[in-house]
Parts: sequence; C-alpha cells; structure tokens
Amino acid sequence: MIQKPRRTFTDEQKAEAVRIVGQSGKPVSQVAKEMGLTESALRKWVKQVQVDHQDDPQGPLTSAERQELNTLPRLYPFGE
Repeated sequence: MIQKPRRTFTDEQKAEAVRIVGQSGKPVSQVAKEMGLTESALRKWVKQVQVDHQDDPQGPLTSAERQELNTLPRLYPFGE
C-alpha cells in the first residue's frame, strides 16, 4: 500500500478552517470534505482552539504552553 505524502498546513490555514466551522454552522465533516481535509485533522484543530480559549489551569495544554514546554531544556534526557 502506497502512502500519500503528508500534507502540511500553516497556522493561518488551520485558523481559517476552524473559523469556517464556527461561523458556517455546518458540521465538521461537511467543512472538511468541502476543503479537502481529513475530518480527524479538522476536529483536532477545532478542539485545540477550544483548549486555547479555556481558563482551566488543570485542563489540557494550550498551544502556547506546549510550545514553551518544547523549548525548555531537558533535565533528564532518556538513556542516562
């Protein structure tokens, strides 16, 4: 089975797709189909935007928190 090359999307493209879902009133599945996206990718983007806009400090990591975590030095590298 030959895999298709993985597509990448800019933050602006993701934001536009999420905006369309929020403003159109259409289901995620329909917007994904119309935009040539996978439904799972679009659902993931919508969920991340919801996480980014919540105020629950015990909830999932926001995009900003995840980015900050990835920039921190590794104190205990694996294998040591």
